Amino acid sequence: MIRTYESMIIVSSAIGEETAKKENEKIHSLLKENGGEVIKTDDWGKRDLAYEINKMKDGFYFINYFKADAETIKKLEKLYRINENIIRFNMVVS
Repeated sequence: MIRTYESMIIVSSAIGEETAKKENEKIHSLLKENGGEVIKTDDWGKRDLAYEINKMKDGFYFINYFKADAETIKKLEKLYRINENIIRFNMVVS
């Protein structure tokens, strides 16, 4: 069953803005390759973190709105967990 999701990721600021945007594009590619549909992305840019994560004080924030099935969500969460540049993420069914 295809559902609509909202997912926020925080990408390490150490890699730079262009590389952070490429990391978010990888997420779009994974979704599209697996039958998902990206509705829109809010790029919040570089912001301070509420608390330090792995000695980092800021990161690039992206909020993706998309439609996908459960199998695609599993693949996406796996990508989030193994990608060292993504320091935090969350996913909510909207």
